[in-house]
Amino acid sequence: MNEQFITPIEIPDATTEPAAYVQALLDTLGEHDPFEIYQTTAAKVRALCQDLTEAQWMTPMAPGEWCAQQIVGHIFDVDVVYGFRWRLILTEDRPSYPGYNEKLWSELPRPETAELLDALTGLRAANTALLRGVPGEEWQRWGVHGEQGPEQFDLLLPKVAGHDLAHLNQLERTVAVARAADGLSAWA
Repeated sequence: MNEQFITPIEIPDATTEPAAYVQALLDTLGEHDPFEIYQTTAAKVRALCQDLTEAQWMTPMAPGEWCAQQIVGHIFDVDVVYGFRWRLILTEDRPSYPGYNEKLWSELPRPETAELLDALTGLRAANTALLRGVPGEEWQRWGVHGEQGPEQFDLLLPKVAGHDLAHLNQLERTVAVARAADGLSAWA
């Protein structure tokens, strides 16, 4: 499949347009079950990246765009951040937590690609177990995002699921370009 046929999902900048960012994530999620999206993202990432060469892992879709390794690393980073936020909200009364600079985090050292995929899978499993075990009334707890303001615990999973869909879309387009750059079909 040619990347030009995969419609990009546009998400505003979280720092400069926090309300529009959250709404775009929720709009991207639409009627999808956020828990289903969250649980299956790591497997979808693994399937999209299956058999990529190291060169393909490092090939961006276009100059200034992230390569597959950075996209997968970003999805992992989001799980680190949201896992921490979920745990704070569940154990503290209306905790505050900062935003973070995802662009700078994307430049941090990463494990080798196989280990990165395994780490994402493991972290998703741990966070999924946490979410499965949260009693119904605890989903009504609140935290305060440093850039987006007060948010209820039950909003965070839909945000992450919409974020997953947007980055799966980006990853699919990036992998198509990387495979095509090597003269392979996007679905080799």
